[in-house]
Amino acid sequence: MRGLIGSNYIIIKDPVHGYIRVYSHERCLIDSPPFQRLRRMKQLPASHYVYPGAVHTRFSHSLGVAYVAGVFAEHLYGRLDGVDRAEKERLYYIARLLGLLHDIGHGPFSHTFEDHVLAKYSTNHEVIGGRIVSEHPDVAKCFDEVIEKELGISAKDMGKMIEAPNTETWPLRSVIAEGVSERSLYYIIKGPYSADIVDYLLRDSFFTGASYGVALDWERLAYHSRFVRDRPVLSYKGKDVLDSLLIARFFMFKNVYFHKTSRAFDKAMGDLLVKAEDILGFREAVDDVTKYVELDDDYVLSHPDVRELEEARYLLNRVVPYKLAYEVMQSLEQQVKTLIRFSLKFLQESIIDNLRSVAEEEVGEDAVFIDMPRLPTNPMFEESTIPIEYADGTIENVPVRNTIVGMMPSEVAFMRIYVKREYEHLAEKVRAIAMTLFQGRESRSFF
Repeated sequence: MRGLIGSNYIIIKDPVHGYIRVYSHERCLIDSPPFQRLRRMKQLPASHYVYPGAVHTRFSHSLGVAYVAGVFAEHLYGRLDGVDRAEKERLYYIARLLGLLHDIGHGPFSHTFEDHVLAKYSTNHEVIGGRIVSEHPDVAKCFDEVIEKELGISAKDMGKMIEAPNTETWPLRSVIAEGVSERSLYYIIKGPYSADIVDYLLRDSFFTGASYGVALDWERLAYHSRFVRDRPVLSYKGKDVLDSLLIARFFMFKNVYFHKTSRAFDKAMGDLLVKAEDILGFREAVDDVTKYVELDDDYVLSHPDVRELEEARYLLNRVVPYKLAYEVMQSLEQQVKTLIRFSLKFLQESIIDNLRSVAEEEVGEDAVFIDMPRLPTNPMFEESTIPIEYADGTIENVPVRNTIVGMMPSEVAFMRIYVKREYEHLAEKVRAIAMTLFQGRESRSFF
């Protein structure tokens, strides 16, 4: 082992992976206030209103990703010839650190905060995470005192890796072995079957009770992968597991992440964050990471002025804020055709105008909202191909559509029309109006 690195560790019991080893330099990061804050941030902030067990946190997910990243690194770098043991261990520890810190920049309600607050300021949780690692004194000192000395990775380097959207912006570029450089670390955390994807499929399936990813034999992906020009190439022996992962993701998005009630609560969370911005000072927090790390789910919902907001009462009392009135599922091609015929704004205005003409009461502008989340077969993949190595040694970049998932629509999208809770007695009228609008424009193929 390298000096202080690896010589001292504790064991954490995890319900998904069993016993996870945590090394002393990692414990320094875990014990820091910015990381402990992840205990107060649910992994699925809207889904727990539907699946009561889904109260697991970004904290436990981050520990899990570190573990999975270490397993991938151990097998992938272990297969490289001409690389000494010390260098393989160094890469193993770096991969684990990437997994540990990859979500440290999330805000309250995670991706909802990103969509409604961070996007407004032209940033995202990865950029904020990079800044927290490089700028927050409690995190940076762990690198300054131990990690940089032992692994040659500074807080600034790690921040750039967390922030990097692609391999071109990856800060580490040194050659490890023939055809493989430090850019290969990118794929362990952000690749098509990354440690992040593996852990959240396992963990979210376990805590929701949805079984799609629970039995995923993910270690087989690590055993049957090797680096070729920095990218993990999967042997044909592991292709069945890849298919299982892709299918599990599809159904987790369809039935858990985009569940109709979860999306209704997500809408309430987004509206709450917009209204709470002036109360909680998000602009100032985005500019100053020492203030940003004070933000978490509890911070938002515990503020007395925020708790007075209508949306806060929905969340605190588990009052479903919207009733689903109409739903269709479309392929991406059909969705594009729909968007050509209707803009969302026009569609919403048309429904409200028609509703006002038939309702015997005043109908507000916020009576209806339309939700159209995209549901790719492999959501958030940054690559459309996965390298597969066949029995004869040939390697082919296989498009995802040519895997077993290609039997399903290449992309699926929901179109859902909700009515606000106070207007739920008008849901049937909204449904009739929506059907008339679509059918009147020859959209029957959607059903």
